[in-house]
Amino acid sequence: MITISQADLNDCLGAVTRASIKSSLPAFSLVRLDAGTDGMLRLSCFNGETAARAITHAACDEELSVSVDALTLKAVVETLANEIRLSVEQNSLIIKSATNRTTLRIVDEPFPIIGDESLKSIAVLSGNIFRSLMRVLSFASTDSTRQVLQVWHLTLEKESVTAQAADGYSAGTVCESIEGPAEKTSISLPMSFARLIATLVEDSDRVRLSTAGHQRYVFQITSADNSKNLTLATVTTTDNFPSEQIMTLIDGARNSTVAQLNLQQSSLMQSIRMVNAMGTQNTFIKTRDGVAKIASSETETGQARNILEGTAGGEDISVWMSAAFLKKAVEVCKGELIMKIKDGKSPILIEAGNFTAVIMPMLVEVGKDPFPEDEAIAITMPEMAMA
Repeated sequence: MITISQADLNDCLGAVTRASIKSSLPAFSLVRLDAGTDGMLRLSCFNGETAARAITHAACDEELSVSVDALTLKAVVETLANEIRLSVEQNSLIIKSATNRTTLRIVDEPFPIIGDESLKSIAVLSGNIFRSLMRVLSFASTDSTRQVLQVWHLTLEKESVTAQAADGYSAGTVCESIEGPAEKTSISLPMSFARLIATLVEDSDRVRLSTAGHQRYVFQITSADNSKNLTLATVTTTDNFPSEQIMTLIDGARNSTVAQLNLQQSSLMQSIRMVNAMGTQNTFIKTRDGVAKIASSETETGQARNILEGTAGGEDISVWMSAAFLKKAVEVCKGELIMKIKDGKSPILIEAGNFTAVIMPMLVEVGKDPFPEDEAIAITMPEMAMA
């Protein structure tokens, strides 16, 4: 029999069952419980791409190794309280707590689990740095025909780690200082795995990144604040991500800047919502005499215009862009951000601390200038007849 607190079992199930899905393939819907007399309970799940394992302390007086439906077990445990006792009777897992007794059918279906693989450590990252790197996830492509861009790309060097994601029209990058590997390592992680691990890592955690062989990577998540001991493994995609091209694009946009806008994130986000409220994504940004302005294109509903909180330096300039792409960049910034523009046809750069985004402009103007009052009015005086 295994005896464990409801809180510990529920926490572990909550973590690993995110790597389990309802599927026509039974293995993808299962959670495997392994326990021995060492006092450790291991829970494992697999969704066809990611393997997850959580380890927690439990009182074990016999060995146990069974697989049951993951989401059903999680739902049952959530209804219980205090101490839970697990045991096996014939072909069933028995779950007891106080006067409650639930029976789950054991499923004899093998699936890959994380075991005692030989791991080669690459780097250890703090949880807050790891979460900072995740800020680029929204830039990854969702187009099924562009699989090379459906990844979270990490580049680890001796003193830094850089995260990148792109969709062909915009790209995001974050660079953090770490104690990295002696040799440069590049990894392209599937977006499903990246989004899964993003829900599991907290600021106070410690994340060890290791390799378990060619294109196999393991992330071990632990915390000094609690007993979290979670491991996720995945197989990476072919490394064709255009990392260098993105950095070249960013450097080019930075070096060719003719206008720089120093803006408050809250003001720009409010203005983006204002554009969306007009039922359009077409966004116009203009600078004139040190003032930055934003407007939506004119629609049947009307037109929204706003003066942005901040300053504009350099040449007066105007550009059309998509509010959707602009929103992806602005919503991960805090406080002040910098927007750098060359002209209405070149990539637009957005920077905030160690975060950088590049956005392609809309190359065709979708409407007239929403701020015609900025333009000088030419007045022609009639010629006076000579007396």
